[in-house]
Amino acid sequence: MNGARHAAQERDYSTLLSLFIQLVDSQAGRKIPAGDAWLNDAQVLATKLFQHLVSMQSLANGATIAHKGAPSIFFIDHASVKVVARAALETYLVFFYLFGSSDLSLCEFRHKTWKLGGLADRQKFDIFMQEHRDVLLRERASIERLAHEIEGSPHITDYSAKQRIKLLEGEWRTGSGWADLGKNAGFHEAYFRNIYSYLCGYSHASYLSALQVGQARSLNDQTMLTHFVLGIGVVLMAHFAFSYSSRFESASAVLNADPEAKAIADRWRFGPDDMADVYVKMKDSSRVGETD
Repeated sequence: MNGARHAAQERDYSTLLSLFIQLVDSQAGRKIPAGDAWLNDAQVLATKLFQHLVSMQSLANGATIAHKGAPSIFFIDHASVKVVARAALETYLVFFYLFGSSDLSLCEFRHKTWKLGGLADRQKFDIFMQEHRDVLLRERASIERLAHEIEGSPHITDYSAKQRIKLLEGEWRTGSGWADLGKNAGFHEAYFRNIYSYLCGYSHASYLSALQVGQARSLNDQTMLTHFVLGIGVVLMAHFAFSYSSRFESASAVLNADPEAKAIADRWRFGPDDMADVYVKMKDSSRVGETD
C-alpha cells in the first residue's frame, strides 16, 4: 500500500511541477504597467521556489558514489531534501506574504519593506573591492527613498512605534514570525510549527537530525523519510497554484484550462482543518528511525 501511495504522490509531484511551469510561463513577455515593476519579483520568487522543488525531486532519486573506480555506495540523502524543503517553505511564505493579499497597495508596501531589508543587509557586508563599494553607495540612496515611501504609507499605522523603527532598519518581518506567516498562508498552526522546527533541525545540524540520519541506514527508511518531505513539496505547489493564479489573470486562465491538474492541486491544498489530520501522520512518520 505504501508503494502505491508513494507512486501516486510522485505522479502528483510531477503533474504539479508541470503546472507550475505553465502558470509562471503565462506571464512571460507580458508588459507590466508603469509603476508596477515590483511585481516582477513575484516571478523571481516563483523561479526560486521552482528550483528548490526540482532539487528536492532530484535528491529523492538517490546518489551513487564511485569507490576505487566502481559504483559502490547508494543512498537517499533525505537530510538534504529536508534542508532544501525548508528553503522552499520559506520562499513560498515570503511569496504569499508579499503577493498573496487581495489589497495590492498592501502588497506593494510589504514588497518595499522586504526590498529595504535586503538592501540594508548588504550594507553590513565587509567590502574590499571599489566597484562593490560603489554599489553600496548607490544602494544607500535607494534605501533612503524606500524608507521615505514606507514612512509615508498609510499601512505604516498598522505597526507600533517600536515596530516602525525595526521596519525602517530592515526587519521586514517585524511583528510576524515564520509561524505567523505560515498561519496567514493557510497552514495549520501546530502542523506548521512542528514541521518547520523539524526542518530547521536538519538545517542547523541538531542532535536529533544526526541521530535520525545515523539510524536510517536502510533504503526503506531513507525512502520513507524522503517521501514524507516530498509531500510537503506537493502541498506547497498546490497552494502556490491558487495563490499565484489569484494574483495574475493569465495564470488563472491556465489553471482553469487544465481541470485535471487543478483537481490535483485542489486535493493537496490542505487548509487548517485538513492539516490537523496530516499533522498527526507527520508526527508518526518523523519518529521512524528514532529508536531501535
